[in-house]
Amino acid sequence: MKKNLALLLALSLMTALASVFGCDGGSTGVCTSTTSVSGAGASELYYPCSGSGALPATTMTSGFMGTDEQVSWLAQDVAGNGFVVLAMTPLNPMGMVSGWRDAHRAGIAKLRELNTSGVLRGRIDTTKLQTCGHSKGGGGALWASSTLGSQLKSTIGMAPWQEEFLSLSGIQSATLIQAGALDTLATVLMTSNEYALLPTGISKAYFQYTTADHMSWATMGTNHSSISQDVVAWMKYYLKSDTSQRTTLNSGLGKTVNTWVDLGPGGGSSSSSGGCN
Repeated sequence: MKKNLALLLALSLMTALASVFGCDGGSTGVCTSTTSVSGAGASELYYPCSGSGALPATTMTSGFMGTDEQVSWLAQDVAGNGFVVLAMTPLNPMGMVSGWRDAHRAGIAKLRELNTSGVLRGRIDTTKLQTCGHSKGGGGALWASSTLGSQLKSTIGMAPWQEEFLSLSGIQSATLIQAGALDTLATVLMTSNEYALLPTGISKAYFQYTTADHMSWATMGTNHSSISQDVVAWMKYYLKSDTSQRTTLNSGLGKTVNTWVDLGPGGGSSSSSGGCN
């Protein structure tokens, strides 16, 4: 009886310590830490609990009326694959896309700052940064990327919504747009037009998911596995130069459209890969 009680107390202490230090204690080995970003609202960091060396990093936001918690499912998955994720809520979650643009820009500045002190000191590769967001957060990620230019290596817009004119001509990073075939908000017309606005001379892709609607990125559903798989594969390919991810990115899993112009992880000769056009 005493042994069982001691074991329970020990387990309780381990759980409490994991909570204090932000480690989830699970198989993913992902740690979390609340942080503050000047220019954004509530913000949470996700990163591998162990390991050494600098890691690529991304900002991540949800959309209209959303919070950083809505993208926690994806942030956990991305961080568990060896990246630092800064999930953010914009200052005004009911505002215009420009508010998400500003949040992403502030997030990129924060990632650079975090690399100089604190728990993530020296663990962020500031030469391999990305913006990533859903809905208005996706429109903001694209717009921020256009203003940041060569400061980013990758950009991901997940069902990116826009109600303001987005100039995308300044984007210099590899850019993925994910779209839902059943999306009645960020429609196929809207997202395909955004893809058409992307500059020539960059790696870019347009993936359209057969059964995805607008909220497939924000709520738990059957599309999560294919959406997350492609986000992680894209980041591994363009931020970690893992060429084995070409197979995943070329696959038609869950997609009705897979259009990809690839210049390679570090640039180079152009080649086009079409999946299920």
